[in-house]
Amino acid sequence: MMAIACELPWPMNEEIPQALIRPEPQAAEAMAVLKQDELAFALMAELANQAGAVSLARLSKRLQVRQSTLLRCIAYLGEQQLGQHQGAGWVSLQQDGERSLVVLTEEGRTVATQLTT
Repeated sequence: MMAIACELPWPMNEEIPQALIRPEPQAAEAMAVLKQDELAFALMAELANQAGAVSLARLSKRLQVRQSTLLRCIAYLGEQQLGQHQGAGWVSLQQDGERSLVVLTEEGRTVATQLTT
């Protein structure tokens, strides 16, 4: 049997640094949900500060997320049904020619006011 030598980036008598430990799948999923919740809150707050509809591209830049990520969030907060789940009905995604616009519904504006006060 051949021994393989390798050097560890930390001394053997110390614990493994937390940054090198991969999160368990459940923890990673919980972090993804938390991150999505933060985006939903930021989206609702941003839309509450606007008088009307805002372009998807502008929201994406302001919130510093990809448009595809923003669209997933809008899907859950929107009026459409996703599979067996009905959206919250708080935002509406509208098309204006080539532009996609996002606006709070009346119910969404009420919720956003409660969230930001």
